Amino acid sequence: MDPKLNPQQKQAVMDTEGAILVIAGAGSGKTRVLTERICHLIEIGVSPYNILALTFTNKAADEMKERIERSIGTSQVWTSTFHSLCARILRIDIDKIGYSKDFTIYTEQESDRVIKRLLMNMPSLDPKKKGEYLWHISHAKTLALSPDEYWEEIKNDDSDADDIRKIYSQYEEELKRCNSLDFDDLLLKTVQLFETCPEVLAKYQRRFLYVHVDEFQDTNRLQYKIMKLIAQGSGNVFAVGDEDQSIYSWRGADIRNILDFERDFKGAKVYKLEQNYRSTTSILNAANRVIKNNTARKDKTLWSDIAGSDSIEYYEAYSDCDEAEQVAKTVVTLVKGGSTYRDIAVLVRANSLTRLFEEEFNLNGIPYKVFGGFRFFERKEIKDALAYVRFAINPADSDSLLRVINYPRRGLGESTVNELISSAARQGISVYDALMSGAQLSAGAARKLEPFKSIVCDIISASASMKPTEFMQYVLRRSGIETFLSTSTDIEDASRLDNVQELVNAVSQFEKDNPTLGISDFLQSVALVSDVDEMDDQNYVSIATVHAVKGLEFENVFIVGLEEGIFPTQRAIVSGDIEEERRLMYVAITRAKRKLFVLNSRSRYRFGKTEYMPKSRFVGEMSGIKQSVRYTNSGYAQGNGGRIRLGANAAGAGSVMKNNPFAPKKSEVKSADSGIDFSKFVKNTVVAHTKFGQGIIVETSGEGEDKIAAIAFKGLGVKRFALAIAAPYLTIIEN
Repeated sequence: MDPKLNPQQKQAVMDTEGAILVIAGAGSGKTRVLTERICHLIEIGVSPYNILALTFTNKAADEMKERIERSIGTSQVWTSTFHSLCARILRIDIDKIGYSKDFTIYTEQESDRVIKRLLMNMPSLDPKKKGEYLWHISHAKTLALSPDEYWEEIKNDDSDADDIRKIYSQYEEELKRCNSLDFDDLLLKTVQLFETCPEVLAKYQRRFLYVHVDEFQDTNRLQYKIMKLIAQGSGNVFAVGDEDQSIYSWRGADIRNILDFERDFKGAKVYKLEQNYRSTTSILNAANRVIKNNTARKDKTLWSDIAGSDSIEYYEAYSDCDEAEQVAKTVVTLVKGGSTYRDIAVLVRANSLTRLFEEEFNLNGIPYKVFGGFRFFERKEIKDALAYVRFAINPADSDSLLRVINYPRRGLGESTVNELISSAARQGISVYDALMSGAQLSAGAARKLEPFKSIVCDIISASASMKPTEFMQYVLRRSGIETFLSTSTDIEDASRLDNVQELVNAVSQFEKDNPTLGISDFLQSVALVSDVDEMDDQNYVSIATVHAVKGLEFENVFIVGLEEGIFPTQRAIVSGDIEEERRLMYVAITRAKRKLFVLNSRSRYRFGKTEYMPKSRFVGEMSGIKQSVRYTNSGYAQGNGGRIRLGANAAGAGSVMKNNPFAPKKSEVKSADSGIDFSKFVKNTVVAHTKFGQGIIVETSGEGEDKIAAIAFKGLGVKRFALAIAAPYLTIIEN
C-alpha cells in the first residue's frame, strides 16, 4: 500500500466489504484511492478475475489499468467504460433478447442518417426538427422508457409528443431490422438482458464480487442500474465521486445517484476526502464559500497545506475588449515571471466568448489552443455565415455558394445540386452563372433552385449598398440562418446562435475601428487573424469551456465573463436551476493551483449593441478576494470599437494602471525587451509587424509599458496593440 496515503484515504482503501461511498473533493486523490483499493484487494487474496472497475472514458480506463499493472504486475482486472462493458456482455448473450450476436453499433452520425432517411418517408413530420427528435430518443432511452412510456411523460408539456413517439417507434423498428444498436442501446439492452434473463445476471454477479465506479457523480440512471444489479450479488460496491462536480445533467448525469446512495444501499459507509493536494488555501476557501450556497450536496470543506494568501486577483473590466486585453497583458507578465504558456488556462462558460481572447492573443503573438469548441472563425456556423458574404463579394466563388446552397435546409436534394454543378461544368462557367442563366437545367431543377437564386441576388445587391454591420445582419436574416437557429429546439443551436451574433459584434467592432473600410476588408482581416502561425504543440495557453477542463489542472487560471446571464446563464436564471451553474463555478475555481484571476466586464457588446452587465453572483459568493483595478470615470477613457485605452487627459489613469497587477511591471518589461524604448512609438511612425506587415501608427495613448498604439495596416484596417506585449513583434522603419 502506498505509504503516502493520508489517514482518510487509508481508511477507505482498507475497508473491503459492503457498500462504500467515497466523497472525494477536487484534487483529493480519488483515482489513487480507487486504484490502491483494487491493489489492496489483490494483495489480501482476492482474484483479479473477480474485480470490476468502471469509468467514463477509454483514456481513464487505460490509465487505471496501467497504474494497477505497475503496482502489482497484473492486467487481469476488468477495467473499462460502461459502454465497453455492456458491448462485451451483449456480444455474448444478446441473442437471448432477440438480436444476433454480430450486431452493428451505430455512431451518432449513423443514427442521424437513419432519422434523416425515416423523415423522408414521413411527410407529416418536420425534417428541421431532426436534432430535436434525436435528443428525445436518446433522453427516453436514458430513462429506460419505450416510445409509449415516453409519450406519457411528455404529452402534457410538449406539443410534438405525438411526432416524437412516431419517429421513436420507427427508429427502433429500423434498428431492429438492421440488427443494430446505438450507443444508448448498449446500456439499455444490457439492463433489459439482466432483467429478463436472471441467469445471465447471476453469471456476472458471481464473476464480479467487487464493483468499483470512478466519477460516480457522472452516472446516468441506466449506468447506476447496471452497477446496482451486478453489485446486488455480493453487496460489495465501491463508488468514488463528488456531487459538487456533477456538471453533466444535460447529457443525462443524475446527481441523485450519489445523493441517494446511502438510501439505496442500506448500511453503506461514507468516507470523505477533504484534503486537496492541488490548490492554495485561498483558492480552496473561495471554492468552499461558493459551493456552500448549494442545497443538493453532502457537507464537506476542502483544505490544503499549500500557503498562498494572495492567490486570487479580481478585475472588473470596463468592457469585454478591456477584459481580453488585460488577460493578454497578464499572460505576458506570468511568462516573463517564469511560467510557461502551458501553465495557463482561460476558462469561459460558453465558447462564443472566446473570440476576443483569440484576437488579442493573435495580435500579440501568444500561442493558444481552443478546447470545448473550435477556434471562433473555424466553427461551422461562422464559416456558413461568411460563405454568404464571400460569394456576395465574389460570385465566382463556387465553393462558398455550394457550401450554403441548402443551408439552412430549403429542400434542395443532392440530385438538384449535382444537376447545377454539371450544367456549370458543361458550359465552362461558374456555378453562380449557371444558377442565374438556368440554361441546361431541367424545369424541375430550375423551379427548386428559384428561392435560392432570389436569396443570392438579394444578398449580392445588398453588399454594394450596405455598411459592413448592416450587411452582416442582413445576410443572417435573408439567408434564413437567424430564423433557423433562433427557432430550433436543439440546445446546440442556441450556442450557434450566440456565435453568429458574436460574428456581428466582430464586424461592428471592425467597422468602428475602420469606418472607411468595407466587408471585403473584414474578410481579409479575418483570413489573416485566423490563420495562426504554427505553434509549439506542447506550449500554448488553453482557452476552454469549463466543461472541457474538468479533471485538468493549471498553475494559473483566468475565469472570465463572470456576469449574470453569462455565468450563470440566462437559461439557468429563468428556470431557477442555479445549482449546476454553481457547481460549474466550483469546478472552474478548483482547476487553479497557484494563481486564480477572476474577471467580469461592466459592459459587453452583444446582439449588435452595448449591454451593461450585472456582476455574477458567484463573484460576491467568493468574498474576500482582492480587487485589483475597478473602472472609475476618472480612471479610464473609452477608445474606438469599445477598446479601452489610457486617455492622455484621464485624471489618475496612469497611477491606477501602474498599480494594476494584471499589467506588466516596468522592471519585467525592461528585463525582457532588451532596451525597447516605448517613447519611439509615436503617431505617424511607420512600423513593420512580423505577421501583419507594414503599417503606420495613427494614434497612441498611455506612457511606458502602459502605452497603446493604434496601427493602420493596408487592407486590414486599424489594429490596437498594448506595446508591452507587441513591441517584440514590431520594427520601427521610420519616424
